[in-house]
Amino acid sequence: MGDDAIVLPPLTPVTLLTSWTFDPVGVALAMALTILYALCMVRARRLGTKWHWLASVMFLVLGIGSLAYATCGALAVYRSSLFWVAAMQAAVLSAVTPMGLALGDPITLAGQALGENGARRLRRALAGPLPRILMFPLVSSVVAAGSLILAFFTSYFTASVSNTLVRDVLYVQLMGTGLLVVLPLLGEDMLPQWCTHPVRALVAFVDGLLDAIPGILVMTAPALLAPGVAGFTNRTWGPGAGLDQKLAGAVMIAVAEVVGLPLLAAVFVSWVRADDADARRADAFLDARAAESVEPLLDRPWWETDPRFSDRGP
Repeated sequence: MGDDAIVLPPLTPVTLLTSWTFDPVGVALAMALTILYALCMVRARRLGTKWHWLASVMFLVLGIGSLAYATCGALAVYRSSLFWVAAMQAAVLSAVTPMGLALGDPITLAGQALGENGARRLRRALAGPLPRILMFPLVSSVVAAGSLILAFFTSYFTASVSNTLVRDVLYVQLMGTGLLVVLPLLGEDMLPQWCTHPVRALVAFVDGLLDAIPGILVMTAPALLAPGVAGFTNRTWGPGAGLDQKLAGAVMIAVAEVVGLPLLAAVFVSWVRADDADARRADAFLDARAAESVEPLLDRPWWETDPRFSDRGP
């Protein structure tokens, strides 16, 4: 695979759009997630649940679309020729794709499609010991950042260039660790009760800072991180290997921060909606209590309105 990458044409805006390859795992993941989401939507509608179209658009366009492009588009074609492209692919799979999938709120949709009993079983499964540890606030952020560091500061990435199985495992790992971060932050009932919306906003802010660490480490690394990949050093076009690696770190930081802002905004929107829902419930409760305790207006003297005297004559 590395030798084939040397003869690739230079990366241009045209080749960014027209360069495609077939990755079985990427295609299978995209198709499976799309079909499952569509089935859950149909089932939820049959049970009388209304689903917002914007969530579906985000799931399909940002989530499935970025997954397909990262695994089958130019990011996959040029990952063994340009280090910065490989870094962008990893950052997209770790941050952009998970956020797009999470904005589709698949856990809530699955719970509504499964019915009351199925939703209860789903919540119990997500509240198990291992999911609770992996999705604990900031623990998941450290796991996601560590996943990127592991990929580029060991022989993991180099092996993924020459071995298809290792490459596909890396794809799934990056996407899975990214989902551990965003699904609890944007979902419901997946975090401890003390993790209120203000705490979630703080966690999202800190997560954005942690996401920048892998890019900073890559950009400031004193030696080449993937010297065994021939395409990074034997190209006749593009930046040199040293500059290519610095660009890779900059790209990782840029993707992390660009994704961090919408994530923080989504948490704030969820916070506002939750406050509005709480306010409506409180108003409904107070209105019900007021309706129960209201007394009739005494427009007439009490002896005319009191039922004990109303039947007596003058």
